[in-house]
Amino acid sequence: MQPRPWPAVGSKEINTIPALFKIFIVFGLILALNRLRLHLSLALLAGSLVLGLWMGLGPLGWALSAFKSLTSMQTISLFLIVGLIMVMSRIMEESGHMARLVSSFARLSRDPRIVGSVMTALIGLLPMPGGALFSAPMVQASLSSASATNEQKAALNYWFRHIWEYWWPLYPGVILAVALLEVDTWHFMLFMAPMTLVSIGAGIFFILRPMGKTGAERKEVVSWDGVRRFIKEMMPVLIVIIFMAVLTGLVGILEFMGIKIKLPPILLILPGLLASIAWVCYVNHTSFSQIRSASISGSNFIMLFLIIAVMIFKGVMEDSAAVVHIRDELMTYRIPVILLILMMPFLSGFILGIAVGFVGASFPLIIPLIQSPDLGNYLLYAGFAYTFGYIGMMLSPVHICLLVTRDYFRAGLLDSYRYIVKTGLTVLITAVLLFLVIRAF
Repeated sequence: MQPRPWPAVGSKEINTIPALFKIFIVFGLILALNRLRLHLSLALLAGSLVLGLWMGLGPLGWALSAFKSLTSMQTISLFLIVGLIMVMSRIMEESGHMARLVSSFARLSRDPRIVGSVMTALIGLLPMPGGALFSAPMVQASLSSASATNEQKAALNYWFRHIWEYWWPLYPGVILAVALLEVDTWHFMLFMAPMTLVSIGAGIFFILRPMGKTGAERKEVVSWDGVRRFIKEMMPVLIVIIFMAVLTGLVGILEFMGIKIKLPPILLILPGLLASIAWVCYVNHTSFSQIRSASISGSNFIMLFLIIAVMIFKGVMEDSAAVVHIRDELMTYRIPVILLILMMPFLSGFILGIAVGFVGASFPLIIPLIQSPDLGNYLLYAGFAYTFGYIGMMLSPVHICLLVTRDYFRAGLLDSYRYIVKTGLTVLITAVLLFLVIRAF
């Protein structure tokens, strides 16, 4: 049976406009409203309402979807984690801890661009939602005397924050991908790790290089005393990593003993985050009034409202079955299998803006298409699909790290995209070339 042609805009069949077109139109509306100085949280809420009504949810359906999103454990967890990150970041910033941390690493490097990107990458080892908010003050401090624009700072913070998410086993997206693919974790890690090097190279070329020489070069000699000072100032980050590693290890040991325990992500992150805040307050002699001031800051509430808007939009996207509609449209119009394998993760990542989202939405659908008795060939297609989903996520205008980064640096969203799109496309082109080369052998 031949597929029906897509109806022209303005026809009586307007309700049969492809879901893919509707989603891109709504994204364009969100960007346009934000460009017209409407706060991004309000633009997202408006976009979610338009999309919900257009996809047939109706006013009551939209309200129920919004309520379900607000009361979900994922939203509550994200709300708590981002709130605590902001409190800790503010305490570290106001106490001078952040400046000491950047200064201690600056003694190990002569280039402020390297300081900012490495600090961001180190924070990226923490798979916490909105974690880019943690590294943003460090980027600001390291590039305070540089000529970098707000958009360059935002792109640096956003891009280098995520360079590990291809393979780092503490990320929920990686964990879910390994589980769905039913492969050994180390196989997936080994196969995907080179993409981190590709991302670093693309980030250096398109984000760091355009900044030019920043600041005068220093001639300090790296010493063990300097390394120890850096580790001491880095303890708030290390505490969170250690807590997460220990808890993850305990869960793994219990599973090995036959005791299966599934801890929500918040229980893996929250203890370390609370311990880290306690450490920061202790070493900086923070008073109760300073903690209260950091907790009730107006910027905190603005950021948390943005979190709420993002989660409502994400909920409407899911409840309207947008990804399912797009999948059906791609299959109806007989898109080649390889394009299905790549486009479904990419569009899911672009729509949902989160790794575990694009993996959960697309991998159950594409894995049957890439089944192969050869493990290398199987991982090649799976890794290719994951890379496309990852770049879709990085280009998504609803990615929470992009939104909080843009908000922190007061950077233009479209101007920030100039750097992110070039970098993301370079990774995709490199992935395609690597895929073709490996397939040739």
